[in-house]
Amino acid sequence: MYLTYPEFTNILPNSVSEDTFKKLISKAEIQIDTVTNYFYGMPNSPVLSDDGASEYPWINARAKAFKRAIALTIDYMDRNSVTDSSDLNNDSYSSVEIGRTTLQSANSDGSSSTGSGLLSLMKY
Repeated sequence: MYLTYPEFTNILPNSVSEDTFKKLISKAEIQIDTVTNYFYGMPNSPVLSDDGASEYPWINARAKAFKRAIALTIDYMDRNSVTDSSDLNNDSYSSVEIGRTTLQSANSDGSSSTGSGLLSLMKY
């Protein structure tokens, strides 16, 4: 697990309950792994806990940003009842913007489509 509930509450206090966190953490991690090409999830890849304790500020910042991305994904999933891209297609919108990130359904005309993951549709 990349993010613990205490770490989550430090990033987003009063966002979701621990039970909700436990239900969504694995799905959020899958989404972030997909977007980051399994940066922390592959054999011989950097270790998140090591990066978080790194003496190099840019490595430490990368680890913090990774954890924030997971926390924001959990918060977004909870607030919008979205756990994968098929949930996006059931709503009336075809794209969502979060900062510089855009989530877009496969068919921008609003027609139904299937996908394997919420954030796998991310564009920067």
